[in-house]
Amino acid sequence: MEWLFITVATCLLVLCPVKGDKWRLEYEEGLSHYSEEALRTEFPEKTRPVSFKHPPFMCPDMSPSFSVPTSVELVKAADIKVIAALGDSLTTAIGANATTVLGIPIEFRHVSWSIGGYGSFQDVITLANIIRLFNPHLVGPAPTKTVHGTPAPLCETGFNLAVTGHNTFNLPEQVRHLIDTLKTYEEIDFDEDWKLLTILIGMNDICDYCKDKALLTKLFLWQTTDRRFFYSIDKFCSQCQSGN
Repeated sequence: MEWLFITVATCLLVLCPVKGDKWRLEYEEGLSHYSEEALRTEFPEKTRPVSFKHPPFMCPDMSPSFSVPTSVELVKAADIKVIAALGDSLTTAIGANATTVLGIPIEFRHVSWSIGGYGSFQDVITLANIIRLFNPHLVGPAPTKTVHGTPAPLCETGFNLAVTGHNTFNLPEQVRHLIDTLKTYEEIDFDEDWKLLTILIGMNDICDYCKDKALLTKLFLWQTTDRRFFYSIDKFCSQCQSGN
């Protein structure tokens, strides 16, 4: 019965589009009808206990440098003041914590591998939560989830400025957005604070290769990846188009 509801709700979302905040409210209201508590009851073997915690993390030296390092070779984990991330859906973590099909458009940025700021290291192991062990005042971890396709402020994204669906040629746009954001953010000394930036992008280039082989090969892929790989993709695309 629950799966029937999910199917019907999904169809309604597709067939009855609404815009702006009204769409978001109706979507989240639909999510509430199929709770995590219900899933834990139905599939206890597939869920973690509510009280689960990762073991404590300890390092022999968790202190910052005596003075601000002048070279990246001297930077310690505790010296990092800002964390940021750029990329695509692998960094926005779209659908990462989805428990039903209704959760697929949700970007679970707060548990993203590189910048998720949910809870602590013992709750979710992310790069941001690891750095927080060394510097509890780290600026930038993503605090919550967002909905794909709807505008989200910094208070929801943190400095996770990745965009679901972006290709490599969208990266300069993301970089400019990040630089402008960091320069105007009051809690940051743009020139002095050490920043940790992760960039993971390119999966959509691979997925879109069949759509525009000339563009993607010429600009990015052919020069940076083993040509035998793209020969295999080209062969696969030909088989798809021929129906074999």
